[in-house]
Amino acid sequence: MPSASSRPYHHGDLPRVLREGALELIAERGPMGFTLRELARRVGVSHAAPYRHYADKRALLTSLAVEGARRLADDIEAALQAAGPDARAQFLAAGHAYVRFALDHAAHFRAMFSSDIDTNDAAYVAARDRSLGLLHDYIAAAQTSGYFGPGDPKSFVIPVFAMHQGLAELISLGVFGTLDAANVKAVSDLAHGRLLDGLVTKPVSGAAMSKKTSKAKSSRGARSRA
Repeated sequence: MPSASSRPYHHGDLPRVLREGALELIAERGPMGFTLRELARRVGVSHAAPYRHYADKRALLTSLAVEGARRLADDIEAALQAAGPDARAQFLAAGHAYVRFALDHAAHFRAMFSSDIDTNDAAYVAARDRSLGLLHDYIAAAQTSGYFGPGDPKSFVIPVFAMHQGLAELISLGVFGTLDAANVKAVSDLAHGRLLDGLVTKPVSGAAMSKKTSKAKSSRGARSRA
């Protein structure tokens, strides 16, 4: 793949080129390891050019975090749908999608959890909350069906999200060695399966879970329109 500096751009393309160049620098040095001046040099524009599109580096990193969060939500949603109605399969698929995203889009992932992004940015909040909303809806449906115990769904979201994030970080850091795609899935399924075993109160049929999930989504949509 050509580097950002070797890709020509015309009017209207610079924001994309800047984001691509920033992702390359994040992969090399981390989110805090470069300046906008270095980025401008990398993509072959004047030092002032990036500021026509991004107020500062924080704004650029935030845009990458938004982009990453949206892609992650898309991946999780697709994984849940592909898993079918079985509750356990859905849970494992969502966890694996999170881990896979962290590995396949490492620079975006690092930007998403950088300390130098605007976590109050409206687009970022919406993108982040979409992923959490998918998890919340799954848990609410599982509780309604009796698959998970009662309680505030948020109290389940916290440990599940912590598992997603922690496992993704550990695998990314190579704590379990160099894993191929099959072993990444095996480790993800094992870890998320153990967590799920601690949350489950009783089995539920796939059809029942599917109906409850649809009901939870409808309820959430009604709340958002209110």
